[in-house]
Amino acid sequence: MQSNYRNLIKDGLARKEFIYTLEHVPELLANIDQGLSILESEAELVATDDRVRGVNIGDRVKSMHSVSTVECGSVAAKASGKMPLLHLAGKNREVGEARAVFKEASELGLKNYLIISGDRVTEETHEGRTRYLDSVIGIVEAKKIVPDSFIAAGVTPFKYKEEELLNQYLKMAKKINAGVDYFITNCGWDMDKFQELIWYRDARGFDTPIVANLLMPMPQWAKGIHAKRLPGVFMSDDLYAKIQEEISKDDAKRSGFQRLVLQIVGVKLMGYAGVQLSGVDTYSELREVMEAAEDLEKELTSMDLWREAWDRFNTLGNGEVVEFAPEHALYLFPDGEPRKNSLSGPPVLPGNRPNSAQMRKYHFMHYVHEHMFKSGSFGAAILAPVFRFMDKTTVGRSILLKAEHSFKEPMLGCESCGFCRIQYLSYACPETCPKGLANGPCAGTDENTCEFKDRECIHNLKYRIAKEVNKLGDLEKIYIPAVEGTRNTPSWANEFKEDAPVAQVLGRRNDCDGVKLIDVVEVHR
Repeated sequence: MQSNYRNLIKDGLARKEFIYTLEHVPELLANIDQGLSILESEAELVATDDRVRGVNIGDRVKSMHSVSTVECGSVAAKASGKMPLLHLAGKNREVGEARAVFKEASELGLKNYLIISGDRVTEETHEGRTRYLDSVIGIVEAKKIVPDSFIAAGVTPFKYKEEELLNQYLKMAKKINAGVDYFITNCGWDMDKFQELIWYRDARGFDTPIVANLLMPMPQWAKGIHAKRLPGVFMSDDLYAKIQEEISKDDAKRSGFQRLVLQIVGVKLMGYAGVQLSGVDTYSELREVMEAAEDLEKELTSMDLWREAWDRFNTLGNGEVVEFAPEHALYLFPDGEPRKNSLSGPPVLPGNRPNSAQMRKYHFMHYVHEHMFKSGSFGAAILAPVFRFMDKTTVGRSILLKAEHSFKEPMLGCESCGFCRIQYLSYACPETCPKGLANGPCAGTDENTCEFKDRECIHNLKYRIAKEVNKLGDLEKIYIPAVEGTRNTPSWANEFKEDAPVAQVLGRRNDCDGVKLIDVVEVHR
């Protein structure tokens, strides 16, 4: 459907204007009428102010039983005349459900999407394992279904260990290769990390705009954020102590406002393309923030002036400047800004190598794959007709499935997905990620620990081995599609029948009209 809504988000980013949007968190279904009425009223106010490029609408934030982002988007678009930004969270969504959302949104003329994997589902939804749509898969599917969609993706620089930080930047590059149009960061207060992300983008020669997501926490939120109850959002002990000082002086709201305004001016000076503000829920609040930022940027015209003001504002009662990072935090550029285009690929950092047992397993599994399953190998020539024959009968298929599971489960944690992807992931099984993500981690890790808090993030092992065998670049380029219709079937047979999806190498090109498309080249099995 041709949309009649003005896409001021897309236009503003194309013109390199600093953009704002108004955040709306959909209400629970039980309060649908009230929630949509409030949204309509706020969107009508957004219509009067072109500094606000539209409404950005959350997805499954309060509960899995919230009003849909598409329904809210339709209300916002009609009331404001501006194309909203629809968030699509992958939590409790299979790829088929995501396709239906993109199709429904497109039919309503809604074509701006922020595609994220989403945080952990904590409520009961159905029996069995909760599935999560990988954000990279979401980007690729959205571009297929809505070719003229304008897609944002998440990225977070607020990681302080090598594996989790470099994994974020590897996935950032993969999202660029998949066709993303711009990025929106996770929330954070570490301005050195905000700067690092811009420097990394420029050093890699990427030109994708980045919008900073900034959070103005209510005083009552600080305790929960500091206790790490908001996945992927880090609040240091020092910042928490500073907020407690502000609360004790009955100054928390004003100080939180001023800190937010300072952050806006700071990220604008760094080269961010705009801001998405969380905790600013009404147009009147947003207008106040915008006007305060406009006034302050007239005073703080350089990074030096801004840094002085930031440090002065964030000074504790004992005279110490707030430290926003944990101890022993990793920063990629401790010596200052790197030259633009100075990194031709992902950086290879010293240290943090896989242990000998992990490498032995990698080499064993790689040998098995290369000599038994890879197309053209001697083993594949023997096994292919045998496995295809066995797969023709229920008994034969059952024997194959049990044999495969018995071989893989002790070493890899196999869950019989029917589409084995380990050869693309340093022989780490993506099913051992609680979210089942194959194209890279979510943003929920905490110092290398999984958001589910029961294991190290499995993508860390994949990263360490890829670094050891000089295959980090593959983690930016190889796209692994969704598992569809193959669960509880033997991947050994599917591989030789070529029933399973095929991993692909992603690339970007421009057609004669300048529209960015995805090139997909099949990876040799």
